Amino acid sequence: MNQHFLQSSAWEKFQQLENHQTFRLQEKDYSALAILQTTPVGNYLFCPYGPALNSANEKCLKSALAGLTKLARKNNAFFIRIEPTSDSLSPNMLKSLSLKKSHDIDPAHTWVLDLSLPQEELLKQMRKSNVQYWQSSSKKGLTIRTSQDPKDVQILSSLLRGVADKDHFTPQDEQHLQRQVESGFATLYFAEYQGQTLAASLVYDYDDVRFYAHAATSDQERKLAAGTVLLVQMILDAKNRGAKIFDFWGITTSEDKNHPWYGFSQYKKSFGGQMISYAGTWELPLQPLRYQMYQLIRHINRLTRKILH
Repeated sequence: MNQHFLQSSAWEKFQQLENHQTFRLQEKDYSALAILQTTPVGNYLFCPYGPALNSANEKCLKSALAGLTKLARKNNAFFIRIEPTSDSLSPNMLKSLSLKKSHDIDPAHTWVLDLSLPQEELLKQMRKSNVQYWQSSSKKGLTIRTSQDPKDVQILSSLLRGVADKDHFTPQDEQHLQRQVESGFATLYFAEYQGQTLAASLVYDYDDVRFYAHAATSDQERKLAAGTVLLVQMILDAKNRGAKIFDFWGITTSEDKNHPWYGFSQYKKSFGGQMISYAGTWELPLQPLRYQMYQLIRHINRLTRKILH
């Protein structure tokens, strides 16, 4: 049973630190971490990148939905949100189970790099300039530092706020990121030059996978490509600690250069690797009127954000 990090006990403990009520279902056909979420309309259950199915087929998914429905009704949840990590569950099959396609909460496509290759082969897969920046970084005075001190999150948060102001998005809450470091699965990386932090990243390590979770780069000393150097180092460190996969966490399949994810998707691809696709985000309404009201509120909120941006 292939379980994503967002279905792990580590993520469950973090959700509890965030004051979310969690539930764990474990059956022959599936396992599921379900998180109780609240809205002005009522509660719903969310299985981020789950449930984990024993086999990617209708039988196992029906069994999981039955278990989640029973749990949802017990907790007065008006719908269930799932994100199966399989692309072999066809949209028609999902719709036949009364599931409705939703706007994707977690990315439906990600980019992964196989770390079982020798380091020389990994570097060959990368864009030549990425490797050159990394190879020359120490001579230019760029240093890499790691930390698992929650107080150091403020450095990443400061850089994230700078990027958010420029690119018009809402950055992750600083306390939210601090709790991730406190939970023990997250490590901070910093690229520093002459007393300045030029780039910062946060990675998650789970089993044999390292996830590239959050990153931000300063506009200072751009010629040093500190963010690129940091990413190469995080990949090689993951390999050296025994990880088998580096997951870049989310890309777009759009070839439209104006797509908001196009630039960073192309950037992630420049380090070598391949795409993995999931089923996407789907919802099972249990109380149709409440669900319709919730959908209307979501639609209005999305339109408001577009107008403001």
